[in-house]
Amino acid sequence: MDRRKFLTRAGLVSAASVATVACGDKPYVGPVHSKDVSKFGHPIAVEYQKDAAGNWEKTPGVRTAYSRCFTCNNVCGLRVRVDEKTDKVMKVVGNPYCENNSGSPLPLSTSVKDSYIALTGDAGLENRATTCAKGSSAVDSVDDERRITQVLKRAGKRGEGKWETISYEQALKEILEGGDLFGEGHVDGLKALRNLDELIKPGHPEFGSKANQLFATFNAEDTLRGSFYARFMQQSWGTVNLGTKHAYCGAAQATGYALGVAEGFEEWLNDVDWEAVEYGLFLGTSPGSSGVSLNRLGRGLADSRVGRKFKYVCVDPLLRTTVAADTNAKWLPIKPGKDGAFAFGVIRTMLEEQWFNKVSLQCASPKAAEAAGELHHTNAGHLVVMDPKHPRYRQFAQASEFGLGGDEALILTAGTKKLVSAESGANAELFVSRTLKNKQGHKVNVASSLHLLRKEAQRTSMKHYAEQSGVSIEDMRQVAKDLAHYGRKSCVAGNGGTSASDGFVIGWIWALLNTLAGSHDAKGGAIYMNGGIGGLEGLYDLANIDGGVDVSAQVNACRDGSYESSTEYQQKLAQGKNPYPADNPWHEVLPAMNAAEQWTSHANADPYTAKAFIAWRNNFLYSAGSISQEVLASIADPKRLPLMIGIDCHMNETNRYADYFIPDRSMLEEYAADRMWGSINLAVVTASPMVTPRTALTKRGEHICMEQFLIDIALKMKLPGFGKDALKTKNGGTADLLCFEDWHARYLANVAEQCGQLPTVTAEDREWAGLDYAMAPIKTRLTADEAAKVEALLSRGGYYEAPETRYTGEFMTGAAPKALQIYHQDVAQMRHPFSGEFYPGTPTYHEHRFWNGDTWEKHWPAAQYPLLFSSYKATVRSNFNVAFTRIAEISPTNYVYLNTETANEQGLKDGDEVKIVSANGKPTQGVVQADSGVAKGAVCVSHGFGHNQGFGGDTRIIDGKTVAAIAARGTGTAVNQMVPDDPTRKGQASMLNDYWTGANCRHGIPVKLVKV
Repeated sequence: MDRRKFLTRAGLVSAASVATVACGDKPYVGPVHSKDVSKFGHPIAVEYQKDAAGNWEKTPGVRTAYSRCFTCNNVCGLRVRVDEKTDKVMKVVGNPYCENNSGSPLPLSTSVKDSYIALTGDAGLENRATTCAKGSSAVDSVDDERRITQVLKRAGKRGEGKWETISYEQALKEILEGGDLFGEGHVDGLKALRNLDELIKPGHPEFGSKANQLFATFNAEDTLRGSFYARFMQQSWGTVNLGTKHAYCGAAQATGYALGVAEGFEEWLNDVDWEAVEYGLFLGTSPGSSGVSLNRLGRGLADSRVGRKFKYVCVDPLLRTTVAADTNAKWLPIKPGKDGAFAFGVIRTMLEEQWFNKVSLQCASPKAAEAAGELHHTNAGHLVVMDPKHPRYRQFAQASEFGLGGDEALILTAGTKKLVSAESGANAELFVSRTLKNKQGHKVNVASSLHLLRKEAQRTSMKHYAEQSGVSIEDMRQVAKDLAHYGRKSCVAGNGGTSASDGFVIGWIWALLNTLAGSHDAKGGAIYMNGGIGGLEGLYDLANIDGGVDVSAQVNACRDGSYESSTEYQQKLAQGKNPYPADNPWHEVLPAMNAAEQWTSHANADPYTAKAFIAWRNNFLYSAGSISQEVLASIADPKRLPLMIGIDCHMNETNRYADYFIPDRSMLEEYAADRMWGSINLAVVTASPMVTPRTALTKRGEHICMEQFLIDIALKMKLPGFGKDALKTKNGGTADLLCFEDWHARYLANVAEQCGQLPTVTAEDREWAGLDYAMAPIKTRLTADEAAKVEALLSRGGYYEAPETRYTGEFMTGAAPKALQIYHQDVAQMRHPFSGEFYPGTPTYHEHRFWNGDTWEKHWPAAQYPLLFSSYKATVRSNFNVAFTRIAEISPTNYVYLNTETANEQGLKDGDEVKIVSANGKPTQGVVQADSGVAKGAVCVSHGFGHNQGFGGDTRIIDGKTVAAIAARGTGTAVNQMVPDDPTRKGQASMLNDYWTGANCRHGIPVKLVKV
């Protein structure tokens, strides 16, 4: 059935079902069913129950505790039930103290027992704390049948899937000492590779020492453990090559968004104030479809629909289920990768019609904003020098040049158009383009920020925007009108679903649309997290290492830095050459430690190659769009990468190439203290081990894990920052860093010390929160006061601090004033490393471009690749939770979604198998589903499937015994390696990147379909 019809009819079926039940007034006539439920098996033990006297008591043999969910990177709270006899996790559900699990979280002053009682009876629905299907699947994380718990050494060719079990001690010795480890010739061990005295690229000091021959990747979202990993790699070992996922996730949009709300270079993304929002515009997604807690967002969306008739528009190539009939929602199908055309059509309309919040835009300074009752000020009226010969070309004109002050900007006053300092407190004229005379009488051409934005939007016609995007002019105008009408109670939001060559620009536009509506930090508008609570500083100094390596001035293999500061640039200048183009991309705007770019450099041996690789909780070969097959080949070949170590619970598409596999703790066997996506309050979600770790033991009796492995390497190599007295305390003392518990105890102590309203833990709390079990490994490493605070932190599964009132006037309580940027002068001074052209000071519209400036169409013509591809996040899949059995059952496969008309044009129908073919990517194969809920000309496939080379979807041979693949884990199609690479870059390996930032592209990709 067509999905649009299904969504409409689903509501009717539900209503009809209720009516049938409610209206029956005759005796029941029908089959009599047996009440024997034994065929369904035995239910798990309940957490608590009433005794004969009516008192609530814990069930004997059942341990309960609050924890954190890491089945995806959103991170929410959990309530965990453990069978103490079998040491197994029975069930996980939501944490009622945590905002991400509950729309009305309980105050921390509520005792743990009362938090359970609050989930019962008449108040149970109001206090209900849920976790999504991903979270519920976490019960499988500990005892998954394909989890790796022993140390493995490859017993065949790299990546062949043949392994032998060895002792931890043997692995440690071989990794450190090297030798002819695999009968393939000598391999240098880690001891031979750490060289801080010689440059890794002679004559190019910016690339640092030969210690950078060690490459590492990790998941930075695991804050507590990730900070330990980074400490070892960067400060102790001394490598700058620590790669992560940000650039192939949503970093381009986050960096772009930040340009609209901050004067420097940061990463920001907004959320929606679900308590008061009345209008929403979602770009490349729909509510709940990517990013942010599904639990919190689901309740917020439902309440907004019912309580305020929330109106929202989803601009997306695919119709998502939350855009359902009778919900006041509208779906605008857009061509994949054409979000910029749509967004500029909306901006052009708002600026031409002056459908914007004029009062807030005119506030040119904090003084002006205060006088107008506004929280933020903007630079909409600040004057930009537009004379190419002027020393401040493309920067703000300074008051000192005109005898009106210091280095602050200038404005023309609203109405009177008098030239004054922007700090005068006057409101600014918004649209200015004129010639001024400075105090020396010289003419200076200037234009206001908002004028420059309007000029850029008007450079392209509305007709072109409509043709390119597939969204009509009328619909773009209606969106613009609605944003202006709902104003502060509107919000523009998105996530990584717009990652084409202009993802950076799209993020910037989100911020500017919220600025034009006046909705930043407003009641019902675009709101921002108050952040998590880090644990690197405080009672224990975990951030610094005496004698540690400072890599902050070095440039990594990704070339995250300024090209103009490079040796290559300086040498070209010295030789009288034009320094542009650079030989390779440089990433100054977004230095995101892109793991995929790092290995592209390795494959090209430019600027150098890795000699060893340690991968922990990262799977870039699967997750990064546009990974070249040459990158994979360079990792699979021991001659090009001599040594590789994987550390994880599961084999994945990347660490399957490891020479040694070190087992690690799972999410329910570790301590944690992380931020949450979706929580706007000051908060941290915490966890402790729920059960005994399943990993093998060292000869000393320690459970093998990432921390113990790196500590043992550090001790054997005498690296700084580890061992006896390695940590400094606030009071001048020292502490040891010898094992897993040493780090985690001190990190949690630092977090707890910053939490000002922790509850006092009672004996009853201790029983109901399983605190004796949680504290046993770390209590002896803390003072009594520290232990009491950590115990309080763990008792509620974190710390959640909400203001007494959500709003102060029209704005969020506690929101900090922002300097909203229409024009960003720091960006406008940067140059593209290939062309040497200036970066835009405002968002700019352009066709998709390669690194060298060629259009995609030039190399990938529509005549050859007539369709446009877009990937998206499946609601209950992440790139690793297929290892949890329940997820494979709930979300068994993905499809190649097409519009019915597109399918007909291609000669395809439902159920046909097709190959998706791009210009130079690896073709992928999937099953067609066609209906009207897909934009015409689009090919939409969800990410997170096709794991036939990892997570148990692969066949392995361990100690000579075949471990067969689990077919259910390899279903569907994996799409990221299908995304083609940039043919204009140098080298055998390349990658398709955002033109401005170097983040990976995965949307708007020209493809064709070939029926199998």
